[in-house]
Amino acid sequence: MFPILRTEIESRFKLAEDVFKASRSLKGDVSQVAKGMIFVQVYAAYEYTVKSVVQSTVDGINSHGTKMEDLLPTILCIYLNPELMSIRDVGEKGIWDARLKLFDKAFSKSVATVNSVTPHDGSHYKYSALELIFRVFSITRLPVRRRSHISRINEVVNNRNQIAHGSERAEEVGRRYTREDILHIMRQMKSVCLLLHSIFEDYCVDPARHRRKT
Repeated sequence: MFPILRTEIESRFKLAEDVFKASRSLKGDVSQVAKGMIFVQVYAAYEYTVKSVVQSTVDGINSHGTKMEDLLPTILCIYLNPELMSIRDVGEKGIWDARLKLFDKAFSKSVATVNSVTPHDGSHYKYSALELIFRVFSITRLPVRRRSHISRINEVVNNRNQIAHGSERAEEVGRRYTREDILHIMRQMKSVCLLLHSIFEDYCVDPARHRRKT
């Protein structure tokens, strides 16, 4: 799964770069729109990467046949998601039964398996969401290679949201950047995405990474 995913990530960024380079001859507002719309494309590739590496990691954990009682407590946030949702929605009459079922499953010898659940904080995958995902998987390193990438991720998310939600026109966003700026941003975000891919690919190789230490 991970080799295929890397190819798809690279392909998405290559297409965005090709489209942007093809817009070189555009003039006026149309040229500014082309710069602004790149943030939508780059964000789409970034969100795809985040969701896909989480999905692939969950699939990898599922395949290891780990017992629920052996999972790291933080990862139980994902594997107990149905039970946690049930507790949130259940009325007073059923609350204690729901709690018992949750802890029965958490400490059971049943094989851990769950459909994909991507941890999020409602920020449209700003840097804070990456920190949350890393906490869930108990990955202690930074999600980025350079601290400058932290503000870049947030900038891309903000610009995409402004355009997608109609708060700003694409040409208004585009005017704030040169073409060289846009190419640099694409390279930085590609680096962010490929690092996330590499971190989670390595994580899946060693089952001990998601198991309690005995």
